Amino acid sequence: MSAAETTRRRIRTVSIALAVLAVGVLTRYGALMLAPSETPQNAAPADREVRGPILDRHGRLLAVQTQLDTVTAWTPAIADPDGVATTLSTILDTDREELAERIRTRDGFLIVQRTIQPDQSESIRTAMQNDELPGIRLEPDAARTYPERAAAALVGYVGVDNAGLAGIEYLFGPDLLSGAGAGVGNQVFLTIDLAIQEVTDRIAAATLEREGADRVMLLVADADNGDLLAVSSFPSFDPNRFRDYSDEERRNQPVSYIYEPGSVFKVFSVAAMLELGGIDLDDTFDTSGGYIQEESGFSITDLADYGVIDARGIIRFSSNVGAAYASETVSNEDFYAMLTRLGFGRRTQVDLNGEERGLLAPVDRWSERSRQTLAIGQEIGVTAMQMIAAATTLSNDGVLLRPQVVSRIVAEDGAVIRRFGREPVEAVLSAQTARTMLDLMVAATGPGGTARSISVPGVPVAAKTGTAEVFDVASGRYSTEHFLASTLALFPAADPELIVYVVIDYPRGSSIYGGRIAAPVVDELIEFLAPYTGVGVDGSPEVVHPGSVTPELRQLPALDGVVPDFTGLAKRTLLPLLAVEQLQVDLIGTGWVVRQFPEPGTTLVPGLELTLWLE
Repeated sequence: MSAAETTRRRIRTVSIALAVLAVGVLTRYGALMLAPSETPQNAAPADREVRGPILDRHGRLLAVQTQLDTVTAWTPAIADPDGVATTLSTILDTDREELAERIRTRDGFLIVQRTIQPDQSESIRTAMQNDELPGIRLEPDAARTYPERAAAALVGYVGVDNAGLAGIEYLFGPDLLSGAGAGVGNQVFLTIDLAIQEVTDRIAAATLEREGADRVMLLVADADNGDLLAVSSFPSFDPNRFRDYSDEERRNQPVSYIYEPGSVFKVFSVAAMLELGGIDLDDTFDTSGGYIQEESGFSITDLADYGVIDARGIIRFSSNVGAAYASETVSNEDFYAMLTRLGFGRRTQVDLNGEERGLLAPVDRWSERSRQTLAIGQEIGVTAMQMIAAATTLSNDGVLLRPQVVSRIVAEDGAVIRRFGREPVEAVLSAQTARTMLDLMVAATGPGGTARSISVPGVPVAAKTGTAEVFDVASGRYSTEHFLASTLALFPAADPELIVYVVIDYPRGSSIYGGRIAAPVVDELIEFLAPYTGVGVDGSPEVVHPGSVTPELRQLPALDGVVPDFTGLAKRTLLPLLAVEQLQVDLIGTGWVVRQFPEPGTTLVPGLELTLWLE
């Protein structure tokens, strides 16, 4: 036999083998399509790792892995692509013509749509039973479900192959996918309180609609440790259908959107001047004629003539002129150093992806007017997260804290793998300066103050409002239409437990001023937060029997070999426990201890986990 004949015979043999294999594959697929499956449609693939859940601080589910169906097609079995596309597009709410074209042009296996909703699966099964969808099959697939759809940009979302694409799902993906159990990931508990998050979301969404704004950001943080209790940003998106939204709509605005903060920033510029010794509480500034810089002719004016005012007046009336004059008492270099130490121009390092560092030019790029404009919140770009972080210096005797969004990582069996807690960054202000600023901010909520609309009975609030002009890049000047209204608040004022910050970007409603549209938002939220968290007058518990008395706060009991009784202790009293190396302390809630584990009298051993529930 010649070499040519041998080659031809080998080709025929291989061709026959491939044909037999193809027939076998088609026969097997046909049997699968026509015969009932032996495996339930909702069965999970045995070799697929289950992604651990994401929960709020109290264990309420924010994200959980479920089994949903993926729609697939074997196009050789579809004789009428238009008919199948018509039925499917109605159920899946997709474009009929596009789906028909995909079926016609794909020769073989096609993924029509991944992880559809249960009601859509049921409709497809009914259509399959009625022989309306030849060639279509439902395949069980792992899916990520977000039952509350809360804090979407913060929690993030998951793409194909169980890969986290944003937020906690992305940054803590290795933790969520690795666990002690076989194929079951760890649980990630956030600092978010779902009840606070839901109310914050509702208020933010209503504000966006009422003011016709471009965006609204509303954040709540624990003033003692930097825990983020709620992070709302609207417009928002549904993480269950994240592919339906653009990258901009899915953007985590509180860490990525940079803006000039306006007069709210006077809290930090005045604090810097006090800390540097440039001004004190006895210094006064004549604002009657406005501020005029003799060298350049640059001028700053106020909305009204506030006359001769001190630092309290600058904050109370939000005087641009007073802040500009006060800024002349410090050097560019010292002022810049204080602002950077307060966290501006650098990332907060919160555990969220996409965080921006903001904009704060180095001193060698400052103009003759930079110090004055910075003092009133212009010529600087911040994020909402930076403002929340900077505010922690006021509630922690001058210590800047890193914002926290994750509370702990827990294995499937309940063992705590890692705890997150209060993380000091730097002592920026003296305790005296921090307390002085809180006192000055209280004046803003009093008669004549810009934040006077914040008036929650029994809850003294330290606040500062802001109304910022927005720079128009196209025209090279500040817009006469685009403004940004905001308010920062800490309460109770004398010893803050909570921080609230709201930003309303481009309001188009009845007003543009922070005191008129942002401060009422804070007031509404505090009216919910105060009773929910147990914050009372001056942060002290109130006992009624038969009259009203305010008891003194108990001291922290000694750790003398057994677990003491912590019932009734205020949260601030408990903070020293966080520094005890022999204990792992978990404080759940805000207010005063109502329950603890282990029980009082339990023997203290190194590494003991102590959980205290507060209301």
